[in-house]
Amino acid sequence: MRILYGYSNCTDTTYNRIVSERNYPTMVPDQKYHSLMIRGFSENGCEVRAFSGLPVNRAVTARKLVREPDEREDNAYFHYITTLNFPGIRQLMIFFGAFFGVMGVKKDQETFAVCDGLNAAVASAFSLACKLRRIPRVAIVTDLPDMFDAGRLRKTVSNFLLRRFDGYVYLTEYMNEYMGGKKPYIVLEGHVDAAIAPSDPQTAYEEQDGTKVVLYAGNIHSKYGIKALAEGFMLADIPDAQLRVYGAGDYQEPLVKLCEKDPRIRYMGRAANEVIVKEEQKASLLVNPRPTDNEYTKYSFPSKNMEYMASGTPLMTTKLPGMPEEYDSYVYLIEDESAKGIAKTLQKVLALSRKERVLKGQRARDFVLTQKTNVIQSGRIMDFCRQIV
Repeated sequence: MRILYGYSNCTDTTYNRIVSERNYPTMVPDQKYHSLMIRGFSENGCEVRAFSGLPVNRAVTARKLVREPDEREDNAYFHYITTLNFPGIRQLMIFFGAFFGVMGVKKDQETFAVCDGLNAAVASAFSLACKLRRIPRVAIVTDLPDMFDAGRLRKTVSNFLLRRFDGYVYLTEYMNEYMGGKKPYIVLEGHVDAAIAPSDPQTAYEEQDGTKVVLYAGNIHSKYGIKALAEGFMLADIPDAQLRVYGAGDYQEPLVKLCEKDPRIRYMGRAANEVIVKEEQKASLLVNPRPTDNEYTKYSFPSKNMEYMASGTPLMTTKLPGMPEEYDSYVYLIEDESAKGIAKTLQKVLALSRKERVLKGQRARDFVLTQKTNVIQSGRIMDFCRQIV
């Protein structure tokens, strides 16, 4: 099987080099998502031909001409479309580069197209070229256009393009309902890297000096529940516990002030993904306090939850509408999302023996590494592609 993959990312090696000029060269979620997906296809014996305009804009680099050499990793070939780094012109060049790239691929074997359905330039090129060549088109939908923080025109265009595909990969069942439920689809909440299976866990802080580290890593925005988490941690008043927060957002300044009041709360700033992963392994508890009353939570499954579960450290999370019930037994659920409710849940979970908490984390890790890896999930997409022919 051959997969034509359309997106705006690249190999991890090239990505790290491109963003090295940033003040905080962290890996964004879509880079990790698509990189692992392509690797999964490749490890399933599928030939992948990826077409990308690269994750570049004027904020990333001052280069006017963006050109990177094509690459190959195992069964995956990466073609980077040369563009001029100017708004509008860049998107137009990506469209034509992706369009003619798809038109030039030989159909000498079973061929399907998988595309980031939210990337307008690539999605429009793939949709048109694949229709002309009668190549089945599958869109990966990690968000809904109407949930964008963008203008009406962009939302309208994205919705139009998204509905041109033959099948869909959604994060939740609610996405299919929102899109009308008239075309074939598959729900894959996300995936973890199958290659992390043999890695050795780090020595936990709790084993080093008895400190029960509660860790949050992600966007520090009030709407994501970080305010309730910080206040809940203070209310819990657990002497041997410490809350460590990584990331940036609109709650950053208030959080720093809380740190001054309570030394058990520590704001750690931003950090590279590999640093965060090691810190997750050393913590006693990982937390995702995202409120469930916002409409968008029905259409999302935080990639952070997958990463948390893969770390082997237990996860405490709200019961997000888009999270299937099969996850419930592998995590500690926050039933009351207020600061008081979070405080009670923290007290309850951290009062458990370390042995019991470690077992919970290990069971969650085993679950995602046996059922939700990039190799397993990409294999499901391959099966799905064959079904929509």
